[in-house]
Amino acid sequence: MIKLALELKRLGYSQSECARRAGINQASLSRIMNGHEPAFPHRSKRIAVAIGWKGDPAELFEEVTDDDSHI
Repeated sequence: MIKLALELKRLGYSQSECARRAGINQASLSRIMNGHEPAFPHRSKRIAVAIGWKGDPAELFEEVTDDDSHI
């Protein structure tokens, strides 16, 4: 699971809501989240802004374990 999935859950956002806020196609976001498409820098920045992420946008696409879900 990637960090973005945990953040969306924490915020109560669906993939559709995140994609709409970021101005990207929901299918593209799904492919990114499932590892079928890279999160190119311009899209990762837009996604980070859409969810209010203050850290490095690349962190959102790193794999995390279930143990990280409390963070």
